[in-house]
Amino acid sequence: MTTNDILHRLTPLIRARTEHLPAGPSGLAPDTRLEQDLRMDSLVIVHVLEDIEESFDITISDDRLAGVYTVGDLVDIVMTTAGSEGRAA
Repeated sequence: MTTNDILHRLTPLIRARTEHLPAGPSGLAPDTRLEQDLRMDSLVIVHVLEDIEESFDITISDDRLAGVYTVGDLVDIVMTTAGSEGRAA
């Protein structure tokens, strides 16, 4: 899976958890900040991570949760976790 493929699949998961989407035609980008731009709190971010686990059929380890600040961080988690588990849903 490419970064764009993952971003495309993450977009509806993120949209379902926030009402504060950035303006512009592109919507979400890798540098979109979860807390500042999308106004997500830590609980909402945890729910998004749970949605990602279910959607991509992966398990995200607790040590990966620290340092999740942007949409790009979420893409990186999917890429590295799916790659290490040998599947990219």
